[in-house]
Amino acid sequence: MKQLKVLLLAATAFASFSAGAANLITNGGFEDGSSTGYASFSSDYAKAGNLYDPSIVTIGSNPNSFHSAWGSFGALEGSNMLIVNGGIVGAQNLVWSQTLNLAAGSYDFSAAAASSYGSNPSNVIAVATIGGTDYALGGVQLGSTVGQWDTFSGVLNLQSAASVQIKLLNLTTDYHGNDFAVDRISLTSAVPEPTTYAMLLAGLGMLGFAARRRRN
Repeated sequence: MKQLKVLLLAATAFASFSAGAANLITNGGFEDGSSTGYASFSSDYAKAGNLYDPSIVTIGSNPNSFHSAWGSFGALEGSNMLIVNGGIVGAQNLVWSQTLNLAAGSYDFSAAAASSYGSNPSNVIAVATIGGTDYALGGVQLGSTVGQWDTFSGVLNLQSAASVQIKLLNLTTDYHGNDFAVDRISLTSAVPEPTTYAMLLAGLGMLGFAARRRRN
């Protein structure tokens, strides 16, 4: 009976750690290309428009399906990605954003981007906006190699609960070129380091040993 309790304790602890790694971003992999998927994020760019026009974002599986000059490649993960014609209209550069109500704690952010056209590759950055202040979450200056996914990441530390707007910005303003795709946007609660798991297992082992000694 003691051993069963120890096993249940281990299962509960590991389930708790795994649950902490759930992605807090809705439709971060852009698998939902319906109106619900588009409604999950905000953008300065027009959504689901003609990608031959500047400042358009569309959910799709292959950039070449929307623009004949763009490369043909698939999503980094799953079937879909956010495809962007980055030719800037005015000073707008907010490609994607989502607002989350987060508890105090540490959060890991990551996203990936790839050029769909080799000319004037885009400079994509991520920021977390809290109370009008921007905090950097990483970014990437894309290269001219079409279809090469580059992942960037950062850490967000909150001392208290807050409403946080996670943003992807395109800092490149060229009308010609400046076309790319985004995939696998993720924000997760930081999970324990491997040493923490080792300490947990060691502690559970000691509990099991103590239980056996009491039984004997």
